[in-house]
Amino acid sequence: MTKGKILIMLVISLSMGVGALIMANKWIRQQQATLPAQTSQPTVQVEVIKPEPKVSRVVAQQDIPLGTQLEAKHLKLAYYPEELVQGTGFETTEQVIGLIARNEIFAGDILRQERIVTPGEGTTLAALISPNMRAVTIRVNDVIGVAGFLLPGDFVDVIYAQEKIGQARTVLKKIKILAVDQTARTDDSKPIIVRAVTLELTPKQAESLITAKSKGELQLSLRNPNDPMEKPSRIYPRTNQSVTVIKGTDTSRVNVRI
Repeated sequence: MTKGKILIMLVISLSMGVGALIMANKWIRQQQATLPAQTSQPTVQVEVIKPEPKVSRVVAQQDIPLGTQLEAKHLKLAYYPEELVQGTGFETTEQVIGLIARNEIFAGDILRQERIVTPGEGTTLAALISPNMRAVTIRVNDVIGVAGFLLPGDFVDVIYAQEKIGQARTVLKKIKILAVDQTARTDDSKPIIVRAVTLELTPKQAESLITAKSKGELQLSLRNPNDPMEKPSRIYPRTNQSVTVIKGTDTSRVNVRI
């Protein structure tokens, strides 16, 4: 093939390529002209949710028996939404270390002011007494103390015995034991021989107990705390009124109870 023919073929190829490019460009413009104008996309507003502010509160890391002096091992910090715990609890463990548990506190509970007591504000036992109640201590021995099976939290009946006339009666029923000797709590259920028992009484019950103690010997009777309280027996006053009962030919007069 001569150089002349090669040159002619090259020119023809370039011309065809340029022509194809022009035609393709023209077709693309025609297609774009036929498409509808695109509307602008609406702006989407994304709301950023901020995390709720949280505050620290001191909670029990383990079960804390009543009367326990709080230490660092008993406590930990937990975080709660501010609106849920506002005005309650303590923010740091340093605020409660050294205080005494007024009630039994369970693991995970938030420590609140009403559940603990400051040692300088009163004894541990005083903090355990229910409102409007009194603590009265009586001396016991291994017999009166039910062979050492009395423990804080148990309930007893108090029996008053008069040896001279050989009579005994129950003067107080279902009385809670606050402490044995100087112990207001125990982690063991083994019998303990004690010399004194502290009872929780109303002021009127305390007077009855002291009066009975001065006249005779007291005996404690351990009872099941789930036993229901007996209803007090009804006292019928004496009366001079009577009715006549007729049975056949027999008559009798019977006093009437009101």
